[in-house]
Amino acid sequence: MQTVFDPASVETITGIARTFLRDFPKFFQVSFNAVGRTYELGNPNIDADSLWVASYTNNAPITITSNTSASSYYSLDARNGILRFNQTPSAGANILVEGYYYEWVLPSDLKFYANHAIEQHVYNLDLPLEKMSGIVIDTIGMSCVVEALWGLLTEYSRDIDITTSESVHIPASQRFRMVQSLLDYWSKAYEKQAKALNIGLERIEIMNLRRVSRSTNRYVPIYKPKELGEYGPIERLFPEIGDGVINIEEPEDEQISNVFVTVEPGTTLNSSAIYGI
Repeated sequence: MQTVFDPASVETITGIARTFLRDFPKFFQVSFNAVGRTYELGNPNIDADSLWVASYTNNAPITITSNTSASSYYSLDARNGILRFNQTPSAGANILVEGYYYEWVLPSDLKFYANHAIEQHVYNLDLPLEKMSGIVIDTIGMSCVVEALWGLLTEYSRDIDITTSESVHIPASQRFRMVQSLLDYWSKAYEKQAKALNIGLERIEIMNLRRVSRSTNRYVPIYKPKELGEYGPIERLFPEIGDGVINIEEPEDEQISNVFVTVEPGTTLNSSAIYGI
């Protein structure tokens, strides 16, 4: 289940990604004679918010189905570009459909990729997405482009070249190779920029590894580093210690519960700050 982010930030990321992809909405207009209930609009990835549908006859005014009442007139399969009326139009009527479509990615799909890209960059950052600089937002938009191209590459991998007995060759896999080259370019561009900003899944983090002393069975203490020639007092660091328990559902077994000892370990004071290791 994806994390819900600020809609304004997600809209910004999708806008950047769509500009990089150059996948802007394109206008289409089709008309049909009223025969049946289902009509193919001729283009996939229909923008449902911009769709305009009218049913009219020669002597009757145009009846427009607005977005607010569209569900009472028809249902739209936006991904495949199929329009189905709830009731069969009257005989002799004409159907006129206008709107916009996207050549590659639906807005809902691009929003999914944007949320996925945001998750990969904010999971280990304390700064919220709304307060990040513009260059970081652009990099996340590039990551969204990479995610969208991966989805297209998976879809286009089903294309197979066709060669007929009449020596007719249809290179259907050419679209796959084109998207593959685009993915290679954007992946390298994103990785270069993400490494320069030190963000993303390959972000470099500096941390202190802790170990347990074999002689005392306690954590070896960690002290704040000091510069050469600094003779001030030693300052000990107390990082947060996890309980080491993975929160998963365990079977109810009395033999398992009796294995662990819940007694707190003893404590002592030591002023020399030297521990047995």
